[in-house]
Amino acid sequence: MSSDVFAEIRELKKTGRLVEAWNCGFSAFQQEPDNNFLRTSLFWVCYAGIKSVQQKVLARQGKMPNATEQDIVNSWINCIAELKLTVPCDEFDFRFFNLFKDCGHHYLAYIQMLTYYGPHLYRSDDLKPYKTDKGESPSLLVRLARQAAKGWLQNHNQWNLNLQSILDLLNYANENAQDKNKTWLQYDIAKCLVTAGKYDEARESAIAVLRKKMSEAWAWGALADTYKATNTEAALACYSKGILEAHEPPFCIPMYYELALLFSKIKNTDLASAALCKLIEIYNDKGWKLRTEHEELVQQPWFDASALDRANVEKVIAEHAERALEYTTESLETVIGIVDAHHRSEKGFSVYIDLGNKLSVRKGAFYGKGLPEIGTWLELKCAKNGDEADVLEAHKVLEQEHERVATIEGSLKLHPKGFGFIEDVFCPPFLLNGLKDGEYVCALKIYDHDPKKGQPSWRGIKVEPKH
Repeated sequence: MSSDVFAEIRELKKTGRLVEAWNCGFSAFQQEPDNNFLRTSLFWVCYAGIKSVQQKVLARQGKMPNATEQDIVNSWINCIAELKLTVPCDEFDFRFFNLFKDCGHHYLAYIQMLTYYGPHLYRSDDLKPYKTDKGESPSLLVRLARQAAKGWLQNHNQWNLNLQSILDLLNYANENAQDKNKTWLQYDIAKCLVTAGKYDEARESAIAVLRKKMSEAWAWGALADTYKATNTEAALACYSKGILEAHEPPFCIPMYYELALLFSKIKNTDLASAALCKLIEIYNDKGWKLRTEHEELVQQPWFDASALDRANVEKVIAEHAERALEYTTESLETVIGIVDAHHRSEKGFSVYIDLGNKLSVRKGAFYGKGLPEIGTWLELKCAKNGDEADVLEAHKVLEQEHERVATIEGSLKLHPKGFGFIEDVFCPPFLLNGLKDGEYVCALKIYDHDPKKGQPSWRGIKVEPKH
């Protein structure tokens, strides 16, 4: 092939005549489909065409392309498809994908490209999260899988997109990405399945999200969404729990909206009106305009703005929320125990229930500030799965009587290595900082397994000077 073709492509590209550059080069490429130099040259023509549009879109508030811009970008992506690139490849690198940052979900051809190539698009580094001074940013795989999900959720009624191809990409990312936090991937899976009416499958993912985010309103909302078409009571309970868990009033808006719909569905128009009034109060406090779907509810013949004075909606919400945990597991069990240790990571703690029975609890499951003090008695609500228990909530309770938990007073015998004894009760070094040999102390002890002795013995979990 004459070098004149490459020269012509370069000149046309340089002067911004990108369509002419493509037509010139692609005509030659059809004659020599194995010419990788020409293939690469044409890719960069497409890249320039996309970039010329995306620079304007990315600089725009909201990053929303208009219909003409969408058509142009989709056309260039379809041109790339004509090149039949073998993936993974150097062309599809961070520069290309950054052209679609925060707006890729608006382009049908782009989402089709992601699902068409699927796992084959990624190299090993694409599965690793980015390390920054502020922590960890999502890996390229996670970022693009979530773009595909967002594209399907927002446009599946207008676009010809196969849900299974979206789910395949999300599941591949969930199983293979090396990101520590994949909660949002599971959330996307749940949302897609709910939208498709696959409620039982969605519930599995929603519960997986909720187990990590028990104190987040949106996580309870995701679970409620899996019930609202099939189990009104479960949906009412989970939306109500979401309202109680909301950190800020605006987070309650989706829950109040769904409650209003559900209460109206069961003909309880007073509660439906009261829930809608609570939603309106939040909008008024923020000086916001009601969204269209909220306005439509206000226009319903059943809406009565005075219902808030008659219906004790806060009490009703609290009562429904009490039952929410029942819908997060097939078997819910309540046990009481005492905090015997904090995790070294400070992200959780251990609770002693009885000899041979301890439970690990995430910090987020504890209803209180920080970590509970060692020696605090807690009521744990647990999801049972065979012999394993996952603690969903932990609440403080009054001091309990327990035959294997007791207090003891006496003189501390310190060992040079740092540990000590009070009578026959072993006390590890980290409990004895600042204490002296022979000092009179008070200790809280539990009857626990001793791995060195291979049998149970008393062990101190908290030691304080006795004044």
